Order: sequence, then C-alpha cells, then structure tokens
Amino acid sequence: MNPPPTTVLSFDDIVLDLAGRRLLRAGQPQPLEPKAFAVLSLLAGSPGRVFSRDEILDAVWGHRHVTPGVLNRIMTLLRHALGEDAHTPRYLHTVHGVGYRFDLPQAGSDAVPGEVMEPVTQAPSPVTGESGIDAPVRPRAERDAAFPRPGRSWLLFGALALAVLVAFAGWRLLIRNEDARSPAATAASAAPVLAVLPLRATGDDPRGQAFADGLSEELIGQLSRIDGLRVNSRTSSFQFRDTKLSLGEIAQRLHATHVLEGGVRQEGDRLRVNLRLVEAGSDRTLWAQDFDRELRDIFVLQQNIAYAIANALQLHLGRSIAPTREDPALYRRYLLARNPIRNNLDAGSMLAAEAELRELLREHPDYARAWGGLATMLWARSLAPALGRDEARAEAEAAAARALKLDPQQPDAHAVLARRACRLQQWNECVTLSRRAIELAPSDPLFRGWHAHTLATMGYVDRALSEVDEALVVAPFDPGLHFWRGRLLDTLGRHDQALQHLKLADPGRAQTALFFNAVWRRDYDEARRLVLSLPNEVPWRASELAAVAALQDPRKWPAVMPAIEVSERHPLYGQVRYDFTRLLLPVRDYPRDIEGLDGVQRAGYASYQWVFWQPESRALRQDPAFQAYLRRSGLMAYWQEHGWPPPCRADNGAARCD
Repeated sequence: MNPPPTTVLSFDDIVLDLAGRRLLRAGQPQPLEPKAFAVLSLLAGSPGRVFSRDEILDAVWGHRHVTPGVLNRIMTLLRHALGEDAHTPRYLHTVHGVGYRFDLPQAGSDAVPGEVMEPVTQAPSPVTGESGIDAPVRPRAERDAAFPRPGRSWLLFGALALAVLVAFAGWRLLIRNEDARSPAATAASAAPVLAVLPLRATGDDPRGQAFADGLSEELIGQLSRIDGLRVNSRTSSFQFRDTKLSLGEIAQRLHATHVLEGGVRQEGDRLRVNLRLVEAGSDRTLWAQDFDRELRDIFVLQQNIAYAIANALQLHLGRSIAPTREDPALYRRYLLARNPIRNNLDAGSMLAAEAELRELLREHPDYARAWGGLATMLWARSLAPALGRDEARAEAEAAAARALKLDPQQPDAHAVLARRACRLQQWNECVTLSRRAIELAPSDPLFRGWHAHTLATMGYVDRALSEVDEALVVAPFDPGLHFWRGRLLDTLGRHDQALQHLKLADPGRAQTALFFNAVWRRDYDEARRLVLSLPNEVPWRASELAAVAALQDPRKWPAVMPAIEVSERHPLYGQVRYDFTRLLLPVRDYPRDIEGLDGVQRAGYASYQWVFWQPESRALRQDPAFQAYLRRSGLMAYWQEHGWPPPCRADNGAARCD
C-alpha cells in the first residue's frame, strides 16, 4: 500500500510541508522549533485573518500565561525562516495593538494563493536522509488535474488542522521502555526533560552543602511548575553528585534533554548562586547567569530563575510563582532540618530531623511549611511499627491539618490527609487530596507513588501503572517507584516483568513482595531462599517456610494452618491479625481473606489488598462476601459515580468482577 501524498502549501520560493512539518525556502530546509511551526501553521491556515496574541497563545500553548517575549521571539524565528524582516514584511504582518496576520503574495507573482500541491515521490536524499524533502513541485497543470480547485481549500483546511493536531499530540507523546537496565517509562517526545544537578556548596560553612541540597530540591519543585517541562526528581539527580560522568552522559542516563548545574555560596546575609542551563544533545549553553543577592531575597531569586529557564525553553509558568512572605532565615532552618531525612532514611536520621523541626515549630508555631514537613516525617515513621505507628499517624494528621489551615498550598499536608481519607475509605476526598498534592509538587515521586497505591486499591490497576510510569519519567532510579511498579505488575499477573522491578526496589521493603512473586512464578527454591534470609524473630517466617514446603509436597499442608495461627497471635500484627500466607492455602476461607485484606487496607501499612484484582483471585471475587465488601467499603458507590475499573462491570445492582 502506497503512503498518502504529502500536502504542502507553496508560494514564491517557499514550500510549507504540513504533514511532514517542514519549511523549505529556495529548496533549503529551514529548521523550526515545534511551537514556531505550530504558530506558522495556524496563521497560514487562514490567510488574511488577524489572530490576536491571546488567540495564538490559546491555540498553540493552550493558555495565555506565557513568559514575556516568547511570542515575539517565535515571530522573529518565523520571519528569519521565511526570509523577511519586520520592517518590510511580505507574509507575516504585525497588526499593532491586536496581533498578527499571514498574507499570501499578491496576484501576479509566481505564487498560487491557497494552493495545495503534491510533491513527486523522491528517493531519500543522501544529505538530508528524508524522503522527498527536496522533491520538485509538480507543474500546475498536473496539480490541477490531481486536485480540482473547488476542493483544494477544504483539503488545505483539513491538512492544516491535522498538522496542528499532530504537533500537539507528538509534543506530549511518551514511549515506555521495558529495558531491564532502565525499565522506567521514558519521555521520547519533543517535550523537554530537565535534570537539576545538586548545587555545589562553596565556602567554609560546615552545613553549606546541606543548605545547597535543600535549595536544589526546592528549585526542582519550583521548576516542575513550568507547563510542558518534566523535571527529574531529587532521588534521580542527586545520585550524580560526585560522578565523573560528563553532562551528556548524565542526561542520557536520566533521559533528560537539558541539564541545570551550578553552585551556591552563603557569606553572612549574602547569597551567591551561579547557574548554567545546557542542552544535552549539543552540549550548548542556552542560559547562564550569576546571582548576588541578600538572603532575604531568596524567594525572588527562585522566581527569577524559574522565569529565566522557562523563557530559555520557550515555555511558561503554569502556576504563578510569586514571592512569598516567608522569613528567609526560617526557610534556611527548614531546609537544613529536612535535608538529612532525604539523604538517609534510617530511624536515627528520621528522629533527628523530626526533633529539629519540632524545635523550629516551638519557636515559630505559625510556620506552615515546617508543619507540612513534620506531617510527612511522622507519616513515614508511622509505617515502621517499632517507632509507634498509631501515635505517629494521629500526630501526622493533626500536623497536616495545622499546615493547611495556615497555608492551603502545602503539598505535604494534602498528601498526608489524602492517606487518612484513603484509610477511612472516603474515596472522593482521598482522590481529590491526592491529586492536589501532585499538582502542587509534580516532581515528587512519593506523592505519585501514594496516588498509584490509592488507584490500585480501588481496582484501577491500569491507571495506577500509568501513574507510576509517569513518575518514573522524572525519577527513573527511585527504588520506591520500582517497588510499586513491581507490585502492580504482579497484580496484573505479569510476574516475570514484576521481578525485574522488585529487584530494583529497597531489599528490606521488597522481601515479602519477592517471596510472593517467586511463589506466583512457581520458583519455590527461590521462595525458600528468601524466607530463610529473614531473621528468626519475624513472625511469618515459620508459616511461609511451611507453605513453601507444602507447595513442593502437598502432603505437608496440614502443618501450615497451625503455623499461620501462631504467627497471627504476634503483637506486630496489631488489631489486623492477618498473615498473608493464608493467600497460598489450597482451600481458602474467602470471607476471612476479605476481612483480613480489608483490615490491611484500613491499617494502611501494606498493599496486599491488591490481591483482590489478581487473575489468581477470580474465585475470591465470586464469593458473596466480596459483594458485601464492595458495598461496605464504598467502592461500588464510587465506581457507579466515576466509572468501573477494567475487571468489573455493573450486573443487576451488583458488581461482576471476572
């Protein structure tokens, strides 16, 4: 089957190839950025019509809040590509106080206004490597025969509309990569991906690097608010702090198109920051600047940096980054207090960071940012039973509520309160708060991971996987995200793929997940090895060993249930008292499983309620107790309002989940 002909608009020595997204002048390709080509396509699609600046920005950028000078710069690029200037325009005309108009040449010239032509097919050029890029245009008589004139305007309109749609779709296209070496989803589109390397601290301050790290993380958060820009997470960028790799190699490993690097030095109340934005493919510096400011101007400095980078990449700030009234000295103390926990997640560092934040809040009880940070720390601590789960969780939720009362824009607080709503099975509030946390901190993989956990709990496993893939674009090496992706793939029954991601997760966190993955893959020797690596005091060690032995020799199943009952009496289980080894029994007590997994979800410390949606759990989903769970938990009501997940559908007032 022959490919469809390429439609072009031709006038004077200009050929505008709409479907191929190319502009030729005198037979020579004129390089244009995607946004510039989209503007040209819009204007050329309606010759003689004046488009206001707002109309252009709405159509091409999807909004009007573009940084100053971006559209002016685009028009300068277009005029250069078309071979004209603003003083003697032939095609692009500025209508002062309104916008821009595109005019085709007047009658009498060699151009055919509004004409659509089909280039003759040509072999790939050895210079350009593009098929037909330098193809000669057909004689007019041949073109008239091929395209009767009354229909050509409709073809032109359709081709222009298609070109613009293709431009927007291509700009946002993501290509997922399942390579075992880097199995994260990666961005392979024209949308820029920025890696912010940790700022280098200079000077004699012993805590200078901790401050620089905190400032780097805040800058990542600020820049992630630029529409159309993906910013690598802290966990990804910071692992290259002391590397000897070149910027190009770092960008390649992070799937980044651009890299921001620099240094920071604080001397008393003076703050000196130098930054450089580099285009990874060409190693070309797009923007560089040194800032010498007082510490009190730190928030204005962050705003200026964000605007400068947005302008350099022809993007805009989606949510305004206005200077805040925060006390810069408190902000510095907050960064120093929170930074250690970002580098070291052991119990000692968590408690030390928590104590420093508490001291800060004792002195300044109305500091919203510190309340939000404390809420996140306490919630993280609540996941470790030895550190006081219930007390920490209650205090985390109280700190989050205090933070939002002081400042409704605190992402940490939204995320913590989302987790509370999820535990209470208040699904609408849970999803709303969770999404809000992501909007406020789009580069933080923790919040996306929590949101994915929520979606999977609600049965939307495919959407949860997409959410994790989105996060892996900016955090390809984050062990937490690989854990979630492995668990989600196991839930979908893709156990071999799941193993690749679980191997990239934190070993301590992934022990149980790896055990069940080995069982589901029927690799019982590996499952036994994993159980034997557990400390003897782990309560489920004996029950899992008994289950693995029974899976290899069914005569040993009678010994498994007593081991499970001993395990479930251990105080570590709290009120839930459910050993996941029950999931492996050949004869299941489905009401007991459903009750136990429901308790696990409400306790909020694991993800094994996802077993509800696994292919292996089809018989469980047919049990009447599962229908009762769907009603009791509020999931069925949520599905009826917001749409059913792929495994389920409405069936005479009930839910059928095959």
